[in-house]
Amino acid sequence: MELLKKLNDRVRTLIGIRKVRQLPVPRGKPALGTSIVLDNLRIRLVHPIDESFWQWLSSKGWRAMALHVHKNQRRYHLVPEKILVQLILAPCAEREKIHSELIHHNVGSHEAVHKSRH
Repeated sequence: MELLKKLNDRVRTLIGIRKVRQLPVPRGKPALGTSIVLDNLRIRLVHPIDESFWQWLSSKGWRAMALHVHKNQRRYHLVPEKILVQLILAPCAEREKIHSELIHHNVGSHEAVHKSRH
């Protein structure tokens, strides 16, 4: 069954059925315990965040993960909790630097992030 799904996925990609998804409109601050995503990165909100921090994350393209996770076939790299803590505690200038490093080191990095499926 898994092989059939992979084959179907490849065929859809080859014939161009794939479409680039547009960034959804940001919603209100996500609840503690939920996840937020940006491209192939995922952060579990295990620490409370305030509204201004959520606005900052939203401005960087982070969005609350869809409620229907079982339909989500994307694979994400799970951002370690310590990076979330660093982002929360950092002053604005340092926060930008941490975020930029996270985004740029994401490509192929197994040290910074861990693979996760929804």
